[in-house]
Amino acid sequence: MWTLVLSLGAASTWGVADFIGAIRARNYSALLVAVYSELVGMLPILVALYLVHESFPGWHLLPWVIVAGVAGSVGHVVFFTALARGPIGVIAPIFACSSAGPAVIAVSMLGERPSIMQLAGILVAIAGVALVSRHAGEGDIKHGKYGAVPLALIGVAILTMFYVSMDQISQDSALWGVTMQRAVGLPILMVGLAIGLRRGTTTAPRGSFLAIAPVGLMDTAALVAFAYATSLGNLSVAVVLSSLYPVVTILLARIKLDERLSTVQRIGAGFALLGVVAIVLG
Repeated sequence: MWTLVLSLGAASTWGVADFIGAIRARNYSALLVAVYSELVGMLPILVALYLVHESFPGWHLLPWVIVAGVAGSVGHVVFFTALARGPIGVIAPIFACSSAGPAVIAVSMLGERPSIMQLAGILVAIAGVALVSRHAGEGDIKHGKYGAVPLALIGVAILTMFYVSMDQISQDSALWGVTMQRAVGLPILMVGLAIGLRRGTTTAPRGSFLAIAPVGLMDTAALVAFAYATSLGNLSVAVVLSSLYPVVTILLARIKLDERLSTVQRIGAGFALLGVVAIVLG
């Protein structure tokens, strides 16, 4: 039960954070948003780790930590770059397709066995995300404002590695898992920002830190919720439920930016919600 609650909580929080992050990436830069959000998000994690006194899980997780750190940081920048270049209502759902990879890996390689109804819900939810993304046709992928679609597809592969590696390093301690992931990923982002500032390809305007800070707090809260969800239940269920964040992002884009959903996208959103119901009932 807690896996379902935490996963849906992560989805809602990520949905809001990603919408705000997309707006900030358009005003500043994707790299700056990624650095500031992870920097701000690291502080409450360290405080929580100090208060809880959880034991260090061990150095045997280092290979998975490195994968999670690199994939998380690179995926963060790719995600916000794609959102800044393309319509939020199309790009965000494409990234949610990254749930397909971990779900398949969890069932086929990690030995997880969801119930028949949960498995059906996973398939329906993934199909719903695919339908939401169907709005971008072949011509749109190559031209115009939908040129961010190929970048989003690359991000899907990166986030697949991130989800699986986060599950591995969060089994013994979700807080340590997130801390270790950020300890590897944040320095990579900061080096990239330093190079960008020196070359003049990236700027850090006054007031940008405060504008981006809420994104970091919400992203970290969602990441911790997801880490606990994977440690308490099946990765295949947790990753699909938490990947429903585009539903929230799309609604905010529709309300705040007047981005409109096509008929296919509305059907896809309905399928995604139907998948959630099946997973919960299963």
